[in-house]
Amino acid sequence: MEQTMIEPFTRRNFIAGMSASALAAIYPPAFLERFESQMNDGAPLELIKPKVLRPGSTIGIIAPASNVYELEDIQIGKETIESLGFRVVLGTNIKKQYGYLAGSDTERAADVNEMFGRNDVDGIICLRGGWGCMRILPMLDYDMIRKNPKVIMGYSDITSLLLAIYKHSGVVTFHGPVVLSTFSDYTMEYMNRAILSTATIGEVKNPVSREKVEKDNRILKLGKGKGTGPLVGGNLSLVVSSLGTPFEVDLRGKILFLEEVGEEPYRVDRMLTHLWLTGKLQNLAGLVIGKLTDCKPNDYKPSYSQTLSVEEILRTRIEPLGIPALYGMMIGHIKDKVTMPLGVNATIDADAGTLTINENAVR
Repeated sequence: MEQTMIEPFTRRNFIAGMSASALAAIYPPAFLERFESQMNDGAPLELIKPKVLRPGSTIGIIAPASNVYELEDIQIGKETIESLGFRVVLGTNIKKQYGYLAGSDTERAADVNEMFGRNDVDGIICLRGGWGCMRILPMLDYDMIRKNPKVIMGYSDITSLLLAIYKHSGVVTFHGPVVLSTFSDYTMEYMNRAILSTATIGEVKNPVSREKVEKDNRILKLGKGKGTGPLVGGNLSLVVSSLGTPFEVDLRGKILFLEEVGEEPYRVDRMLTHLWLTGKLQNLAGLVIGKLTDCKPNDYKPSYSQTLSVEEILRTRIEPLGIPALYGMMIGHIKDKVTMPLGVNATIDADAGTLTINENAVR
């Protein structure tokens, strides 16, 4: 019996597998032209670091995902960023609402493009996450963004935006607080290191509690050895959702960081298994898992009568990979959070339980 060969997923067979009309219905001509050029070239874009922010810099606030429940939250966010020493410009459509989205896809994409195109805006911080960034990815002007590199920062659903801009513009993006976050001393320390300083960022350390034995901010070692490579990642659900799309980031030789919130253990298991089955976890230089906030069985409506713990899932899914891996870094849906620059070189030392960012993220 003749054996049929299955071609692995590539950018080339992604395009070949869709009709011209189907592609045109999703992606603008300029995006397809650039995508095909990248496909033919095969080389990643040269990394561009945005300009450092300073006290007095102008921050554009946009809502590329969900809307706020109360419009006063926008004013609270504006005053918060001003209290950090910045000037603020609000996105044109930031007060819009379309169901659970902060305006239509066209409006939200327009605010992203506008802020990158404005000469009077130095950096961009997203108002909140929620859902919706994936919907606008084909509408962004990546060539213009590359010509006007700026700090753009957020987390949760903003992961999709950060990964897409990093991949298609080559600009370093920042997984860190949103406008409506709590800017604790710890959060400010690592935000300042990432976007307000041109010095090497250095080692990322968890806050130390006053307990005799650390409990809340403990680092769990899931592998051994060291690994060095560019940082990429974000919210686990969004990283997995990018697979098989033009916005999927090449993870080979990278240090992948992941965080999540509110997912039951079996869902975390499913998403990590999805990444494992693609072979992407096996090709990492290292893996850093942040806080998996409230990722536990639902107390009132458990999906199953029995469950694995998150630790059991991580140990059985990650330890056999044989790569340096840590769990418990201050990344994600927590009060104290690290700002992680995508594309910047870092080193994970699983034996020592450390992550060190080896360079500056802004110029």
